[in-house]
Amino acid sequence: NPVAAGAMTAPPMDVPQIVAAGGFVALVVLVLGCTGLMERFNAVTPFGVVRGMQLGLGMLLCAKGWTLAVWTDGSWQSMRGLWGPDGMALGALALAFVLASAAPTKTTAAAREVVGDGAGVGADRTHARARGGSGNDARVALILVAVGAVIAACRPGSLASLRAGPSTPAPAFPSAKAAATGVLRAGLPQLPLTTLNSVVATCALSKDLFPDKPFPVRPTGVAVSVGAMNLCGVAFGVMPCCHGAGGLAAHYRFGARTGAATAFLGAGKLFLGVAFGGSLLTLLGKFPAPLLGVLLAAASAELIRAGLDGATHNEGSGG
Repeated sequence: NPVAAGAMTAPPMDVPQIVAAGGFVALVVLVLGCTGLMERFNAVTPFGVVRGMQLGLGMLLCAKGWTLAVWTDGSWQSMRGLWGPDGMALGALALAFVLASAAPTKTTAAAREVVGDGAGVGADRTHARARGGSGNDARVALILVAVGAVIAACRPGSLASLRAGPSTPAPAFPSAKAAATGVLRAGLPQLPLTTLNSVVATCALSKDLFPDKPFPVRPTGVAVSVGAMNLCGVAFGVMPCCHGAGGLAAHYRFGARTGAATAFLGAGKLFLGVAFGGSLLTLLGKFPAPLLGVLLAAASAELIRAGLDGATHNEGSGG
């Protein structure tokens, strides 16, 4: 993410510059969506670019998960110890738990046999349903998050830092110089990534995961949504966000496959934000990194599989 990278590299970008970068990208994407140009951009984007984006992003997420689970500082400098709340043993147990839950059942095995005997669109749709796993995925994610929350809450100072009530937003209005710096350092590099990953790849992945939906997700709607939500938060210093293909893959992998699931997640975040505000960051920072790494790597598998399956299907169809 060029915006996040710019915020951390030397010299680090300040909040007004980040706000300017996010606002610029949001405005451009919103205009592309409202004018219908995003549909044309989606139509001319080569199939291989979309699949390469999915596969590359999935591999990057998997590598990040491995780094979180094995290395102490998020880089390949110092390996974690074996035991303790941040030890590799915890990550290994979590990985074994995830793999055990993903083991094929009789139902999925039978579905795969149907795929092998089928042909055309019907076979592709059966394959999409067969690969989706079962309700075990949702339970695995909830159990691992609950275990991580308990471990984080038991660490010294994590609960003592909590304060009731929301934090007061600090409006950020960038100057002309800050706006120019933010747009040049992060806004322009972020624009192609947002259009490809947050719009084009997300729509393609949605079609792969939900082939039977009567109303497919369109680039126009996704672009307008990304642009509007970022412009609404830009004045309050909100970190730029999007509907990335990685997030969609994670939701699908762990069972959140309806609009109600997304609404529940959003309501839960709003409740925690209003109830505790920024004081919750200390508790979240103590969440065991090995568990987070395993969850991230497991979610990346869905994105990698979508990229490989799409590429194989396109090659087999002669496209």
